Amino acid sequence: MSYTHDPSGHVATADVAKQLAAATASATACLTLYNGPSITWQINVTFNPNVYPYVILGGTITGTICGTPNGTVTGGSIGPTLTIQGNLNGGTSCATTVTIVGTYQAPTGYAGTYGFNGASNSFPQTTLFCCGACS
Repeated sequence: MSYTHDPSGHVATADVAKQLAAATASATACLTLYNGPSITWQINVTFNPNVYPYVILGGTITGTICGTPNGTVTGGSIGPTLTIQGNLNGGTSCATTVTIVGTYQAPTGYAGTYGFNGASNSFPQTTLFCCGACS
């Protein structure tokens, strides 16, 4: 007889096994984007840690980015390259979308570019993983 097990190794009921099959795992990561002394963004992403490159499921962007309450992360991936797509909530005087791209740089960052409203290569940037929670 074959059994389905939950992540802790216990035998799962049929209902639990169905939920486990449908569930998408999620984890969070905090990244900081830098472009010179006056541009610093905190990017808090939720991603699926069981799929590589890691698929970004959502998140927030805060800091010196246009408008308040800043932006929402709408997708992307983290792997040998970084791609983050987001929507900005800055009103009529701000861009409506942002795209951040980069190539992995050891030990914990990405060097690349970002842009607004469909562009991804307008400005240079370095994005680093943070220690602790995004603030």
